[in-house]
Amino acid sequence: MSFGGRALTKADEARRTKIHAGNCMACVQRGIDLTRSGYVQWHHLAGKTKPGCHQKTVGLCQWHHLGFPMGSDTYAESRRHYGPSLAKGSRPFHQEFGSDDELLALQNRILGD
Repeated sequence: MSFGGRALTKADEARRTKIHAGNCMACVQRGIDLTRSGYVQWHHLAGKTKPGCHQKTVGLCQWHHLGFPMGSDTYAESRRHYGPSLAKGSRPFHQEFGSDDELLALQNRILGD
């Protein structure tokens, strides 16, 4: 399978499956558990074409990844409850939740990698 970039290996598929079933790396820092909610998406930190790119991925919910309000929340309610969205501004997102390297380290700890 491909996502407009590098084909997925079995290890990539396994990581993607775990991330989708797991928690958002921003939400977990706010004490919000979205495990198995269906809201968590696979976010690539280093593009989709370089070798190993699919292993440099973290789980982000639809709010933190794309800026789509959660459930029936308005944009303002999602911003207040979940904090800044990466899609709406990387600087405030990274100030609150950490750098890409810190998010990747957190994701890898959670996955046991």
